[in-house]
Amino acid sequence: MTDKRRLAEAGDDNVVGYGRPPRHTRFQPGRSGNPKGRPKGSKNFSTLFSEELARPVTLTENGKRRRMPKRQALAKQVINKALTNDPKAAALVIDQIRRSEGSADDPATIDVGQRENRLVMESIVRRIRMAGGASPGTGGPDDDREDSK
Repeated sequence: MTDKRRLAEAGDDNVVGYGRPPRHTRFQPGRSGNPKGRPKGSKNFSTLFSEELARPVTLTENGKRRRMPKRQALAKQVINKALTNDPKAAALVIDQIRRSEGSADDPATIDVGQRENRLVMESIVRRIRMAGGASPGTGGPDDDREDSK
């Protein structure tokens, strides 16, 4: 056993080595190793963004003044732009509708498009079922398709 290890086992805190700096250079209790680091209470960008979207704004709608959160006003504005044939706004609204309704969550409802894509997808599903031990006639989407190859 080395002398350092024996001293450490004996409970001597003055041992200097890897992971044990001299006592006078160690961080003092309650004092940070990075005193000019991130201040307490500072917020990241996403928090600031969410807080700004939650702040109210006053709008005039049909001749009446209404207060609503900026998030709601922004949604109204994008939807109204989509209704006036703005393609970018329409794409945003349609994408949000799809996400909120969850139409892409069910893998059985994925539209594979062209016939070739469908054949490839059916082949993949068939191989997965065979590898898993399921027989091809177990009531899956392959069973009801017509063989028109």
